[in-house]
Amino acid sequence: METTLLNIVLILIFTKLGGIISRKLKMPEVLGALIAGVVLGPIVLNLVQYDDHIKLLANLGVIMLMFLAGLETNVEEFKKAGFSSLIIAIAGILLPLVLGTLGAYLFFDNLWENIFVGVILTATSVSITVETLKELGKLNTKAGVNILGAAVIDDILGLILISVVLAVAQTSGSNDGSVGTLAIVYVFVKIVLFCLFSILGVVYLPKLLNRFTDRIKPNVEFLTFSIAAAIFLAYIAESLGIAAITGAYICGLILSTLTHKKYLEKNVKAISSGFLSLIFFASVGIEANLNGLNTTVILITIVMFVIAVLGKLVGCAGAARLLKMSKKEAVQIGTGMISRGEVAIITANLGLQKGIISEEIFLPTLIVVILTTIITPVLLKLSFARQ
Repeated sequence: METTLLNIVLILIFTKLGGIISRKLKMPEVLGALIAGVVLGPIVLNLVQYDDHIKLLANLGVIMLMFLAGLETNVEEFKKAGFSSLIIAIAGILLPLVLGTLGAYLFFDNLWENIFVGVILTATSVSITVETLKELGKLNTKAGVNILGAAVIDDILGLILISVVLAVAQTSGSNDGSVGTLAIVYVFVKIVLFCLFSILGVVYLPKLLNRFTDRIKPNVEFLTFSIAAAIFLAYIAESLGIAAITGAYICGLILSTLTHKKYLEKNVKAISSGFLSLIFFASVGIEANLNGLNTTVILITIVMFVIAVLGKLVGCAGAARLLKMSKKEAVQIGTGMISRGEVAIITANLGLQKGIISEEIFLPTLIVVILTTIITPVLLKLSFARQ
């Protein structure tokens, strides 16, 4: 027990110091937390081992992270995002998915591992883009609004895609013939029903919940029941063979329109950003095995990085051009969608834990996340430079 407590102390101190340094360099804090995990892990200082205690806290960290992401989603903006953001998001998912899957065939023969590589590359992290757009004063431009709308839709569609691939991959791996086909159909039925009830929950539950929450002051009990609801929905999703993060995100969406949303968001962020999420990001860094870095891994990283950049840039910019936007606006939108982040890391981590992908894919994913996080602000500033 004392070892675990010391590990937590080291993780919290190192990740926060890493986050402070990242922020000074105008990079997301998650970047510092990842690097802190690598430093603490067996590759550098070998101070912290990835054991069952750290794994449990890391899994809770993922759930809280996605719950917070749901809470921070502006459902009204999502409704206003409209047709253009939907088309941009779909194009920004389809092209990286196809290119990523085909690119993986250069190195692997396993169908589901290759598809999962494509799924990893569909993720978008808009946080760094939002900060850059705020800095440039371009958040409310046509390009800025479409990036935000597309990113929200991208998150939702991406989570559904992750759940489908995870569920079907595990089902197809354990069944053959007609039994396997029936099992896959059953998985799709469960996912469709989950999505249907989720939509109904997001549309109708907030009105019912607000009747009760309007009468109470925001307090610790309100926070506790909300966190319990997020973990319960994560449990339901996991029980159905769907990723637990999807259930947590849906719970966040449902509660994001409550009267006391600000209180909830503030306190969940304190728990997540101040404790559990830090352990998750550090654990990813600790798990990364740089000893496995070889020529093949470097080639995989290069291929994934090129697909990560071109998939979003060409896909989203191409969709914007089809929607009659200017070349400059199309490039700005495509550039703003390049950055990967939390969702890509979470997806890769899930795939590794479920045995769908190998360490050879996990390590390049981390490097691609870091590289796209670094280049996106630079490219975005260049794309707006002449305005």
